[in-house]
Amino acid sequence: MRLSTRFGISVALAVLPLLGVVAFSVDRIHELARSNERLTTRRLVDARVGAEVITRLETLGEYRHKYAISQDVGYAHKIEEVAASIGAELERLAGADLSGSERRALERLQGAWSSFVARGPTSSAALEPEALVELARDVQRSARERADLEASVALTLREQTGVTAVWVPASAIILSLVLIILAIHSLRARLDQFIVGTRAVSQGEFSVQLDASGDDELGLAARAFNRMVKSLEQLEQIKADFIASVSHELRTPIVAMLETNLLLLDEVPGPLTSKQRTMLTLNTQAAQRLSAMISELLDLHRLRTGIRYDFSEHDLVELASVAVHELEAWASERSIGVRVQAVDASITLACDRDRTIQVIQNLIENGLKYTPSGGEIEVWVRRCPTAALPAELDPRSELPEHALLSVVDSGPGIPHADRRRVFEKFFRRQGRSSDGGVGLGLALCREIVEAHVGAIAVGDSPLGGAAVHVALPIDGGVR
Repeated sequence: MRLSTRFGISVALAVLPLLGVVAFSVDRIHELARSNERLTTRRLVDARVGAEVITRLETLGEYRHKYAISQDVGYAHKIEEVAASIGAELERLAGADLSGSERRALERLQGAWSSFVARGPTSSAALEPEALVELARDVQRSARERADLEASVALTLREQTGVTAVWVPASAIILSLVLIILAIHSLRARLDQFIVGTRAVSQGEFSVQLDASGDDELGLAARAFNRMVKSLEQLEQIKADFIASVSHELRTPIVAMLETNLLLLDEVPGPLTSKQRTMLTLNTQAAQRLSAMISELLDLHRLRTGIRYDFSEHDLVELASVAVHELEAWASERSIGVRVQAVDASITLACDRDRTIQVIQNLIENGLKYTPSGGEIEVWVRRCPTAALPAELDPRSELPEHALLSVVDSGPGIPHADRRRVFEKFFRRQGRSSDGGVGLGLALCREIVEAHVGAIAVGDSPLGGAAVHVALPIDGGVR
């Protein structure tokens, strides 16, 4: 039965003021469906700009740099191919349903791109691709700001509908009161699905599907929502497959480069001059950073595609000590003190040993990247009642006790505006782009911690920098 028919029956048995209430409720429902559609469109534009335009612009910059050094015609052909694909993608984006701010940002990017192409992609007089990347990020930011606005509109609609549900019974006769309460209860239950789905999509979760079994307006809206989310999920999968494929293909030549450089540094083929050794050392360090980035991409892909965990009983204090011991040499090179501060001598819980050590080491490495020479990093481990966990944590387990592991440093800290976003994939803090990573370390930590039914969050460090808290349930959780 259609929603209009249901409300018509209720209105026929109710007093006249209910007619206005019904019209308002139907309008809110349709507006919520339209808001969901607009939000999905914004996320699709965001994903396409990131996956198709920015990635290719960065590739174009690499090819231009290599061409400027080698003047290899092959790189010139690659530059032209990438430029053609970028131009085609910009034309497709121009045909999308864009808001005013998105359209203006895209027009600025298209204008700069036209100037770039007119001067010649291989010409040194052309605009640097980094400037084009910033313009493309402006398009992304416009899409994200519009998506946040659409999410806010959806929440407002929910609140307005809730107010309607409160005032309807007060204005109806007894029979109408009963019928309207039943109708609103059903409506609210289904609207909540839209709100949950909208929030999930706004946070980049594209696996959510709404109940579309009804043949009414909400059923039609749910089916449209599911189709749009499915399209986004397919795009996300294409991006993930692309990253995994490229990462696998790059790993072999990178290993060969590293081995060759190490052999040269060991002077196996012959002695090196001081200048040659310096250049080879720089080349080796760059290759090692690239290898680490590829490893992060592969780790994230494995986690997202369902890695198997080996859960057994382990001492978290011992695992923290192992993690710190393996990084002591690196910390010593940077004159940074790293140590474990354990309140309890032993904390036994069910976890995957290697993945737990990986989380601790990722957090320590993140601190080492930002903590200045002479600073301190401490790993605190203690038992903690669930109710006494730091306010930043949102425990997923209802067990009364957790193991709380905190990695605190004396670095510059993390701004409040970035503390949630640092766990997003590929997020890079402004002004912190030279740490040698691709923005996956904390994202990997979150994936592993959530697989352990734990929670992770950023807080303030008593040492003056940042503190990353990890809460893992004790005596239960994952088995």
